[in-house]
Amino acid sequence: MSSDQNFETFLLISSKEFLIFSKDKTNNKKLFEKKLIFEEIENEKYFHTLDKFLEENIYKIEKILKNFINKIIVIVDKKNDLIVGTSYKKKNYNNLLSNDDLHHLLRDSKNQIRENYSDWLIVHMMITKYMINNEFYNHLPTNVKSEYICLDINFICFSKDFTNKIENILNKYHIQVKQFLCGKYIRNSFEEDQTNIFLMCEKIIDGHNENEIFSVPKFQRNKGFFEKFFNFFN
Repeated sequence: MSSDQNFETFLLISSKEFLIFSKDKTNNKKLFEKKLIFEEIENEKYFHTLDKFLEENIYKIEKILKNFINKIIVIVDKKNDLIVGTSYKKKNYNNLLSNDDLHHLLRDSKNQIRENYSDWLIVHMMITKYMINNEFYNHLPTNVKSEYICLDINFICFSKDFTNKIENILNKYHIQVKQFLCGKYIRNSFEEDQTNIFLMCEKIIDGHNENEIFSVPKFQRNKGFFEKFFNFFN
C-alpha cells in the first residue's frame, strides 16, 4: 500500500466538464485521469451528475493507488465566484515596517470580509498594491520607515452553499477537500504559459504569486513569506 503522502488527487469542476486526476508526487507520473463532458446543467441535476462521476471513478483510482483518497484539491472553473477589492490603511508613526504591521492589516481585512460576506468562502487573498510614503509598490519594500502603510487587497470567494454541496458529496466517499482553488485565477496567472491546469495549480500552491496570502497547516509552513500570516486567519 502506497503512502497517501506520495500521491495527489485533483478534481476540476466547470459548467460543462468534470475532470479527476491523480499523480505520483515522487516522479510526477500520471496515475489516473478521467473526464466527463456534458451540456450545461444547473442545480440538483448538476450535483447528481458530479456524484455519479465520483462514484464511477473514486474506486478505480483507489484500486490503482492501493490506498484510500483522504483529501482532494478542488479547482472550480465556473462563473460563480465573487471578487471583492478592498483598501486598508494603518498609521505607522514613521517606524520601520514590521511583520506585526502587516499581521494586523491582513487579519482585520480578512475578518471584515468574513463578517460582511458571511455566505461566501474566501479561497484566494492577494495584495495587489502597497502604498508607503505616498509611493506605490508591487511588492513589500524592506528597511523603509513610513507614517502610514496602505494595502490594496483582492479576495476571491465562492458561495458557501456551492462549496458545502461539493464537500457533502465528497464526504460520502470519506474524502475531505484539502483546498478550493479558482480556475479563472489560475489561468490568469499564467497568461503566457497555458500549461496543464494541474501543473499551474501546483505552482499557485507553491507560491507562484508572492503577494498571495496562504492559509496552510502548521507542518507545511515552509514556503513563502506570507504563509507566516496563516495563524491569524484560522
